Amino acid sequence: MPYAILILLAVIGIFFWLGSQVGMSKPEIRLPDGAEIGARGPLILEFHQAVTAADIEAHLHLEPAVEGKWTWEGNQTTFWPAGVFQAGQIYTLRLDRGVVDETGHRLKSDAVWSFRIRAASILYLGQATQAPEVWLADAAGNAAKQLSESGGRVQDMAGFPSGERVVYSATNDQAGVDLWLVNRDGADNHRLLDCGPDACVQPSVAPDESAITFSRRSPNAPLGEIWTFDLKTGESSALHTDQTISGIEPDWSPLGRYLQFYDPEYSQIRVLDLITNKVILIPTEQQAIGTWSPDGTKLLFTRAESSEIGVPFVRIYQADLESGDIQLVEAADLGQVDASRPIFTPDGNSLVIALRALVGSPNKQLWLVPLENGASQSITEDLTASFAAYSWDPNGRQLVFQRFQLESSQSTPQVMTWQKDDKAFQVIAEDAARPQWLP
Repeated sequence: MPYAILILLAVIGIFFWLGSQVGMSKPEIRLPDGAEIGARGPLILEFHQAVTAADIEAHLHLEPAVEGKWTWEGNQTTFWPAGVFQAGQIYTLRLDRGVVDETGHRLKSDAVWSFRIRAASILYLGQATQAPEVWLADAAGNAAKQLSESGGRVQDMAGFPSGERVVYSATNDQAGVDLWLVNRDGADNHRLLDCGPDACVQPSVAPDESAITFSRRSPNAPLGEIWTFDLKTGESSALHTDQTISGIEPDWSPLGRYLQFYDPEYSQIRVLDLITNKVILIPTEQQAIGTWSPDGTKLLFTRAESSEIGVPFVRIYQADLESGDIQLVEAADLGQVDASRPIFTPDGNSLVIALRALVGSPNKQLWLVPLENGASQSITEDLTASFAAYSWDPNGRQLVFQRFQLESSQSTPQVMTWQKDDKAFQVIAEDAARPQWLP
């Protein structure tokens, strides 16, 4: 018997020794086809064993370095950059050897992955005046592809921060408007939310892609109220139980701390702090939401004031969401002009504004206005056309916008771009409207 026990102990010892020699399995990185991701991420790693989040994060390195945060769900971790990745850049992610999973298995060699950041594409409504559908083209206007198949019923759309999917609203057979979802390649096009006779419009996707907010008009809420659709559970619910709070144009801050929308009932922008549940109210008669600063801590908005000739003019203000202070943006105070919603350049140093003088041409032109030093410069000088729906690509190299020739009854809108470095214009699509960037 003693020999049998010794043999058994030896076998057990060998078993545990062999187990200790088995290394931790290399985690898998999840990348779309082509090993490219969008400028806003995310980067997803899946582990085969349970791991300790803090230990793993201490041994993960991005080269070139990028600030951001790792979020965890089970054995999967997701990296969202605080800013953006640079389009065209190849990045390397490394997990140091020696890291240990919760079973004690050690990673025996560095795990290394490389991935490329794809250039942003342009999402727009094609056949805008005839049978609007969701279209996607590259930044040169090439490889245009129709994503939706609604029979010309699309009303609006929003891209996911990852650039992998698009949510859009389309009229249904009950005279309502449903929400639909489609992949960036046009695959898996399906109804996300059947709204029946209600109109579910103006979708906006949370930065972490956990939810979609939208405005829902119904007989009980003719001005619209803000609803949220949970992408994990498939459940939708009103943001407020108080039906006196109306809401249109919901919009998330870049890092997801705040949600803003316009309340037409009370003529104010409502900003909800999702961490403190504090609500910030910003009165304005302009019936438009504000524009986030790149870090999401400030909000630009417009107010109308009376001019000397009796015609209202527009001034631009900035609300500091942390302090509550509201101040006139003096650098953008260009006299008595009519101005549309200003937007920041991605570096936060300048604004783009569509504006016109109170007398003269009725068409608004695009201007680049520095916030510190330097003179304002006109981007467009075409007094026969008006410009709207403008936005920067994630890296701030190109501006996309809608151009409309107002002097001809046969005119249709165009989607165009302006290159910041060489000031070149390019037509992306004809009879196209409401462009936006899809990373």
